Amino acid sequence: MTRKNKIMAAAAAIALLLLVGSGVARCSLATEDIQEIESAEAVLQEEAASEADPEAESADIDEAADIDEVSGLAGLVGTSWVGADDPTLTLAIVDGAFVEGKEGSNTVTYFTIDSEEGSGGDITATVLASKSMTESASPVLVTVHEEAGRTLIESDALAATYASVQTGPKSLSFAGVTSKLGETLGVDAAKVEAAVASRAAAVSPDAARAIWDAEVWIDFANGTATTSFTLDDGASTIVSVTRNADGSIEAL
Repeated sequence: MTRKNKIMAAAAAIALLLLVGSGVARCSLATEDIQEIESAEAVLQEEAASEADPEAESADIDEAADIDEVSGLAGLVGTSWVGADDPTLTLAIVDGAFVEGKEGSNTVTYFTIDSEEGSGGDITATVLASKSMTESASPVLVTVHEEAGRTLIESDALAATYASVQTGPKSLSFAGVTSKLGETLGVDAAKVEAAVASRAAAVSPDAARAIWDAEVWIDFANGTATTSFTLDDGASTIVSVTRNADGSIEAL
């Protein structure tokens, strides 16, 4: 082999070695890139998993908070009271109102809770109270406390001091209710029954059953529907329930 041929052969061998070497390097780099990507994905998955657990725990806490018992004045909705010094006076606490009764007539005081605090079962609250829905509300103090073995409620918004005779909402059973109630009114029947129960606690705390009259009056012009229930008290008190155009329920 001539010297020229030897030089060319050597150059070709070197080029081949470089080509093979570059291919190996590319394969090595590609493998490293894949490993780095897989490693990064694994880290992201681990971080996502670690972040998911606190969120799940937070969700559990929120759900637990939702099922906690209602406290404060809101927890007294549905309870019944009598005058501490005059048992002929009655008080029923309904959602957003105190309903005082005397000799067959009722006086309603509407209120919203401004602030409240509790300690050992006692409640001290400031409410914004008024005698009508259109009257300007004024701040009034309401206290609930134990005295001589009785639970008392006092406030300048009330005509008297009252003693509790029912520490929890009274259960009201329903008769005559069918699927037509919810279908015709366009709302969940349970919401209707809850409104009736609140109203019954205010106007007739002794009532144990409400009977659906199975009649519905629809006002298409105003988008409302009205039905009624009869309570099993001595006066056969009628509770009228209206589903308003916005879907809200009003019991009177």
